[in-house]
Amino acid sequence: MTDRPRPHGLLGRLVARRPLLAGLLAGLFVAPPAPALAAEPVFPPAGALGLAPPPGMTPAKSFAGFEHRSGASIVLVEMPPEAWDQIAGRFTPEALAPTGFRVKGAGEALPVAGGEGFVLRGTQGANGLTYAKWVAVVRGAPGTGLVTVQVPEAAARQVPAAAVEAALRTIAFRPKASLSEQVAALPYRVGDMAGFRPVGVFAGNGLLLTDGPNDVDPGRTQPAVVIAPSLGSAPVSAGAEVAVARRLFAAQKDTRDVAVTAEDRSTRAGAVVVRLRGTGTDTKTGRPLGLAQTMVFEGARYLRVVAFAEAGRTEALDRADRVAASTAMR
Repeated sequence: MTDRPRPHGLLGRLVARRPLLAGLLAGLFVAPPAPALAAEPVFPPAGALGLAPPPGMTPAKSFAGFEHRSGASIVLVEMPPEAWDQIAGRFTPEALAPTGFRVKGAGEALPVAGGEGFVLRGTQGANGLTYAKWVAVVRGAPGTGLVTVQVPEAAARQVPAAAVEAALRTIAFRPKASLSEQVAALPYRVGDMAGFRPVGVFAGNGLLLTDGPNDVDPGRTQPAVVIAPSLGSAPVSAGAEVAVARRLFAAQKDTRDVAVTAEDRSTRAGAVVVRLRGTGTDTKTGRPLGLAQTMVFEGARYLRVVAFAEAGRTEALDRADRVAASTAMR
């Protein structure tokens, strides 16, 4: 599978107390296709962060943001209010250099309706292409936001820098939707929660489920499931699905010594389904974990469902498999 630019290299701290999210987000932020410039900000369904996109960009179907047929994209990520203090000081040219984002100049203050923010500009290369890139970190009453714009060099005339700059100056917040409204707006439907309950939506398209009384579980003592579709437009090559699934399975955040103990590849309505079971060690607590992952590859996209539980809780992983089997793109 080919990679394309990610919004930044610090999304591992997106939700500091939910360790698995960052590992899933890595590799998901890529530029697929993207309303005429509107007088008022346009918000994703159930989203609290929006903007008036450049002409030719339309609301994205598989993530929170906007896309353009040229491959340009705008990704909107909402975070808790406290995330501002955690990440604002880390967005510097030096800190972002290891991610491949080459920042030009210094950050510049960015006016935000009802809040404040700053923007960094530069370029990033991926898959043999060069992208013009903007990363805006903003905050308002509902929380902190991250706005990442990526425009392929070849699309500079279709999505000109001046239009991007104008769009960034329309960033605005609105009251946050309820969790049930956010879940209803996801680009997929979960038919069977199998005893799990939703506790959070991230990046506009990811869902975190848990089984236990705590919404926040930094010690990962409760079984949990994370559902996240890819944001890429580059399809996985036929025959490479198992390799891609294994690579992502082994790269999970805050988990080491990941080993695959069972593997199954099948097809469902023309899509390739790869199921993995395995074990790993929590890098923070040293406790052994049981892991499960289901990936459904369909055309230029995939849907990934990852679960973890304390070692020995195979029933929780079996229930996570039920969640995965019942999840389908809308």
